[in-house]
Amino acid sequence: MNAALAITAVVVGYLVGSIQPARLIWAHLRPGTAPEPLRTPTRDGQAEIVSHTVGASNVMAAFGARWGMTTMALDILKAFIPVLAFRLAFPDQPAFLLCGVAVLVGHNWPVWYRFAGGAGNSSIMGMLLAIDPLALVVTHAVGMAIGMAFPIVAFLAGVALTIPWFAWRAGVGSPEMWFAVVITTLYVLPQLPAAVQLHRLRKAGHVLDVGHVMGMMRHSARTGRPGAEKS
Repeated sequence: MNAALAITAVVVGYLVGSIQPARLIWAHLRPGTAPEPLRTPTRDGQAEIVSHTVGASNVMAAFGARWGMTTMALDILKAFIPVLAFRLAFPDQPAFLLCGVAVLVGHNWPVWYRFAGGAGNSSIMGMLLAIDPLALVVTHAVGMAIGMAFPIVAFLAGVALTIPWFAWRAGVGSPEMWFAVVITTLYVLPQLPAAVQLHRLRKAGHVLDVGHVMGMMRHSARTGRPGAEKS
């Protein structure tokens, strides 16, 4: 792959990835305000973890399932379209993999929003859909199954499982496997501040109420309205 193609794939991917549907939709629905961070309280109500990433979950929590799913669909499309375009235009070159990585970097650290972006799950779904749709189905289905027992790692498991998947499908050391390693790393990095908060809360004896956010999302998906489930 020549340098011009590699640079083009990276620049296009990053600039497209930097477009943030969550912020655009928030600005349309609630002009002049910043997206509200997701807050997960502890079971005793004495502390909370605050996530400063901005994505479909923030929109769903504030405006309901319709807007949250719209945000998710746009995040999927912004990764799917450029990655598929490079894959079809240059089928024998790994430019589409570079484009996918750049989309995720742009999504997580967007130049348009002072490098404050999202976590990237929907964008990863979009690029997997363009690269290997079966990988998307299998890894995320297994991730959700793992999440039934350990909800806090459901999405991470789905992303991390792309590493053994591509090692098996494309070969150990293949560009696809290294692509999976890189996107998993890029997915983990925005989660680190919340992980540090969680570690400190656990040391202080608090237990995170994971069901709070899950209940809020289920309520929004079922009713189409923001808010938490009533106990």
